[in-house]
Amino acid sequence: MNTEVLVIGAGPTGLMLANQLARRHVHVTVIDQHAGPSIQTKALGVQARTLEIYSRLGIAERAVELGRRAAGATLWSGGKRVARVPLGDIGADLSPYPFLLILGQDVNEALLGDALGEQDVHVQWNSRLVDLVQAPDAVTAKIARQDGSVEEITARWVAGCDGARSTVREACGIPFSGAPYPHVFYVADTRATGSMAPDELNIYLWRGGFHLFFPLPGKDHWRVVGILPAELRSVEGLTFDAVAPFVCREVGGADPGAATGTDTGTDTGVSGAGPHLAFQDCNWFSTYQVHHRRAARFRDRRCFLLGDAAHIHSPVGAQGMNTGLQDAYNLAWKLALVQSGNAGEDLLGSYEIERVPVADRLLRTTDQAFGFLISESWFAEAFRTRIVQRVIAMAMRRERTRRLAFRTISQTGIRYRNSPLSRMQARLPDEAPRAGDRFPWLQLRLIAGGPVEDLFAKLDDTRFNLMLFGQPAPASARKHAAEAGGLMTTHVIPADPVNDRALSRAGIPRPSFFLLRPDGHVGLAGSMLDAAALDDYLTGPVQLRKGGDAESTGDSAALPAGN
Repeated sequence: MNTEVLVIGAGPTGLMLANQLARRHVHVTVIDQHAGPSIQTKALGVQARTLEIYSRLGIAERAVELGRRAAGATLWSGGKRVARVPLGDIGADLSPYPFLLILGQDVNEALLGDALGEQDVHVQWNSRLVDLVQAPDAVTAKIARQDGSVEEITARWVAGCDGARSTVREACGIPFSGAPYPHVFYVADTRATGSMAPDELNIYLWRGGFHLFFPLPGKDHWRVVGILPAELRSVEGLTFDAVAPFVCREVGGADPGAATGTDTGTDTGVSGAGPHLAFQDCNWFSTYQVHHRRAARFRDRRCFLLGDAAHIHSPVGAQGMNTGLQDAYNLAWKLALVQSGNAGEDLLGSYEIERVPVADRLLRTTDQAFGFLISESWFAEAFRTRIVQRVIAMAMRRERTRRLAFRTISQTGIRYRNSPLSRMQARLPDEAPRAGDRFPWLQLRLIAGGPVEDLFAKLDDTRFNLMLFGQPAPASARKHAAEAGGLMTTHVIPADPVNDRALSRAGIPRPSFFLLRPDGHVGLAGSMLDAAALDDYLTGPVQLRKGGDAESTGDSAALPAGN
């Protein structure tokens, strides 16, 4: 073997997968057909769940420093502000990152690339996959290099993170069903002044489209994204000069045929202004068409599809990049266990089982939202521009609605309850976490009399974590957890008023237990731990094998393998 896992594509998804595999001691090779890292980007929103995963790589705080928190979303129609949806720390008590972060995809890639380099893994640029052949125990990939040579790389596994035109997907003969939207999007990196609410996402709705203004670091720096007017969609060599007047008409009320603003020192000669908007310059402009498609399968024997190679959809909701990153986080721990010999290959089947429903739900909801945003019917336009904003603003005043909205948009609410890896040993109260759910973020005293600590920061995401509430670690756990193979840590949470309040808020009863998978989702849950049921779970759907030593924290006893 030249490598254990060959990752095709060094976008956010590929870099995340490579990082997670490398930190689990899997030999990984990353290639990309481009000359170097991206310096341009469409994706901007970084969700809380992504930042939680970034924290495992040590890059979350740097991402927050470089990005900009969205304080809220202001909605406009006809040049008038019609509603405001407060965001801020909308997810307080739900995540250590209770906000939407605005940070360009290019910066995300740079952070992930630096983290990968610190693990002594470097992207091989100017390297294009031209063919691959699968055998029962390996994949042979032909790679075209910049100098014209073609090299063969043999890998145990191949991860197709190579975007919507995935060569891996095509080589595996996997259909990519769907269609393009008829609309053409534009994205522009601008300097602009106007009535935009500072530090907020500004949403301007117009008949048949929308313009989104994302605040970026720097004075008057805005990323503008929207739908091109129909009359501009077929224009060859389109520049922002032609688009700006139309944006000003819908945002600021200017006549699109007579821009009143002037360029104040730009490279592109932008001209466009209205009573409430003026563009000073545009540093980057691009147009693109969006598709809604999903691969028929996310796996073909030893090849996997992740991110845009597996699913693409409307950018509504800032979900695309974040979904690809979660694809990678879901697959990485399973692939690492299998490649290290600590689990059977059947474990890999759960990747597709868990992630396909997420993609389907995302396609369905973004299609519905996008259809609503671009509908030109009289009723839809009236509802969109006069009613829905106020309904949303009123609803978001309720804490329950805010929490639901945060869980949905932040992707912390994604769950795998129908996965073969999700088992309930006994029924718990309805408000308690269930098997398949992301375990809630808690601040607890993990040791009696100790400090209050961030649970997420203490859990090792390269292992399973057994959480015990209101019960000790059973003595028989040493025997029945032997198959944990050094890959499980037990945490007995002591009784304490601080803990009691935190558990009550999260709906966690005493007694109860939760076995967390390495990605933080609950695998097994119940009331009193049955060591035999734990043993059955670890050796059944997870297929952990014997060997190694487990560790323990808090008041529990260690659960070493082989006793």
